[in-house]
Amino acid sequence: MEKGEGTIHISEDVIVEIARKTLTTIPGIILGGSSIASKLGIGKKMGDGLRISVDDGKVPSISVDTYISVKYGLRIPDIAWDVQEKVKEKLEAFTGYNVKAVNVNVQGIHFSDKIEKSSEKVEEAEHSTTPAHTEQ
Repeated sequence: MEKGEGTIHISEDVIVEIARKTLTTIPGIILGGSSIASKLGIGKKMGDGLRISVDDGKVPSISVDTYISVKYGLRIPDIAWDVQEKVKEKLEAFTGYNVKAVNVNVQGIHFSDKIEKSSEKVEEAEHSTTPAHTEQ
């Protein structure tokens, strides 16, 4: 059986989601923001903490910019290397596209993963209703 003629195009949204899922498996990082230009969507597909550029050629290629915060106490070059290797490996495995670059932008450090959880509890407390007391 011969291969069918035609093209396959993978949506940039799918590529962003694969990269995001991969980043959530790396301990000690939190996805950050990005520059204002990328938020305006100038030339590249943007997701929270990610910017993807796909070059549709004979062999499509992907460039990825990640924006992360690293947990205090971890060695930043090691984390950056893990991010590059894991994102490249997963994108190439799932899409078949060539990954030209995975750029890691460390925007800060965080001291605990519990920061997000405690802020969620505060929001829940603010939104919860307390029963009114009536005097009898």
